[in-house]
Amino acid sequence: MHNVLVTGVSRGLGRHLCRALRAAGYRVLGAGLAASPDHQDVDDYRVLDLRNPDVARPFDPAEVDVLVSNAGVYLDDPRRGYGDLFALSAQDLRQTFEVNLFGAVALVQAYAPAMIARGSGRIVCVSSGMGRLQDADGASFAYRASKLAANSLILSLAQHFTAGDLAAFAYCPGWIRTEMGTEDAPHEPEPAAANLVELLTLPADRSNGRFFRGTAELGWDTRGPMVG
Repeated sequence: MHNVLVTGVSRGLGRHLCRALRAAGYRVLGAGLAASPDHQDVDDYRVLDLRNPDVARPFDPAEVDVLVSNAGVYLDDPRRGYGDLFALSAQDLRQTFEVNLFGAVALVQAYAPAMIARGSGRIVCVSSGMGRLQDADGASFAYRASKLAANSLILSLAQHFTAGDLAAFAYCPGWIRTEMGTEDAPHEPEPAAANLVELLTLPADRSNGRFFRGTAELGWDTRGPMVG
């Protein structure tokens, strides 16, 4: 049985990931802001605030075979009337990066070295197609920029995961019905969670350094002018 650490398990995609992972036979180590998760699909749980990356090591690295960096925030969401670049506050920009990038970096720094030493492991960053340069639309600058940077983190990590059974990849769940996605989203979260679990079974050379949506490769960017 593999141990998988999932961040942001208290709600949204995280809780569905926990359920899908346990059903697939994983031992689920959960971490999140809540004092305790409001579901029973974690085997052990620790409180974790990624706005304080100095404590982003809720479990011993020797215990973690798979890391799913799922926790994230979307503070400049235009669906809630706040997506304009010129209205973005410095505080919201900073908090977005603290969680979506700095927290993810701290988790990678905490858990990747032990995986490299063992020669096996998986690290997944739950990202978004909004983090591709070609998909920039002038809104949600903080969220898009943080996900673009997180994608760059995965590409950099993948260069250290080229030997052994190691893979680091980004995963876009699509627009799903969660607190972040809202009830207007066209897709349920359960299939997105199941797809991520399926991707974890791919051979390392078929997933390392890649960006997926569903079980298909989304890719990073395309060439060409970005405006006009």
